[in-house]
Amino acid sequence: MKALTIFKAVTKNWMRSRSGLFFSILFPILLLVVFGAIFSGIGGTSKYDLFVQNLDLKAADGEPSDLSLAFIEALNSTETFAIKDVSPSENATEYAREALGPLGGSMRILVISEGFQDDLINGTLKVRIGISYDTLNMYYWYFEPYMDDAQKAAFQQGLDQMQQYNATIPDTKSSLTIMVDPSDQSAAIIKSIIASVANAFNYEMIGAENVIEFNETSVTTTRYSNVDFYIPGITAAFIMTNGIIGLAATATEFKRRGIIKRLSITPLTKMDWIIGNVLSQALLNLMLTAIMIALGWVIFNVRVIPDAFSIALILLGSIMFSGIGMALSGFIKDVEAASAIGNAIAFPMMFLSGTYFPLELMPDYLQTISKALPLTYFSEGLKHAMIYKNPEGVYLNMLIVAILAVAFIILGSLVTRWKEK
Repeated sequence: MKALTIFKAVTKNWMRSRSGLFFSILFPILLLVVFGAIFSGIGGTSKYDLFVQNLDLKAADGEPSDLSLAFIEALNSTETFAIKDVSPSENATEYAREALGPLGGSMRILVISEGFQDDLINGTLKVRIGISYDTLNMYYWYFEPYMDDAQKAAFQQGLDQMQQYNATIPDTKSSLTIMVDPSDQSAAIIKSIIASVANAFNYEMIGAENVIEFNETSVTTTRYSNVDFYIPGITAAFIMTNGIIGLAATATEFKRRGIIKRLSITPLTKMDWIIGNVLSQALLNLMLTAIMIALGWVIFNVRVIPDAFSIALILLGSIMFSGIGMALSGFIKDVEAASAIGNAIAFPMMFLSGTYFPLELMPDYLQTISKALPLTYFSEGLKHAMIYKNPEGVYLNMLIVAILAVAFIILGSLVTRWKEK
């Protein structure tokens, strides 16, 4: 088959290219290692820096109140924060800025207000008395038909005294102030954790117990790690970049060097040229997938294993993105322009297709755009095949990728010219 000649030549050319080898294989591996190191927990679990200024001091000796210290200990027990104490006499913002140093960092400051313990005790007492009053009042109306007048009067008198006493307790709430940098992407997580600790502290103070049991199970039959879930997305993203950026630049370079023009006098057809390049990309992408999964097994103990659906999707994705790359090379004559346009197409697609973060986090109009991107269906198909083991989720995505693959290959063959006008 004539296309095999092109396949061999293009593959040899790629293997001799150091930059092609780096961006096609080594760069995806480097990205996997970085993501894996961040999300696998290897080397210890990182903690969020949190500056805490405790302004609730005892009048007698100026030491922090017992309940404020208990709250800080509750924060510590989550093993989420690296707490750094700020003296009550300091300006918390200036202290944190100096402590972070010239390299900076995220300023997260929690201020425990003066009177925290007194307000917490008063608030707890008011809530407990209120609960007791409501409970006794309910019992009164339930047993009232069985009481004599003296018992009713005594019971009602007790309720009235309890209500009067509760009215004398100040209606205050303990105050916590969290100061964060609006650009801090972890701010929402930190505020949520602090709020959860505060709620648990409240429940403990009033003697409440959880009546809802929370259990967690996996949506997959196999217990995958965080790194497993990144492998399909990273693989899909770099199969795309290899096809759109790498192949477009390579084919344009062949055109600039006159290789395409010389092919016109050979028995090769344009379809042979395109098929040979597609086969080379398919081999490259299968190698990339195998290397990334093998590396994940060795370093991060991943469990994801490609099946027949995964391999079929990788081949179809290779055809689809190779078709886009060949189409770009047919329209563009300059290598630098081909690389620039390829990057302009590939990188926005990489971040708008849900490859690295969920589509639900995007505004509605960006979610609409993402549904028009080929990488969205390719990436989702690989996730269903490699992670969820859900054939129904693979079929539709595979069909869309297959249709786009045929369409882009046809487009690439139509715009590819043996001779420039």
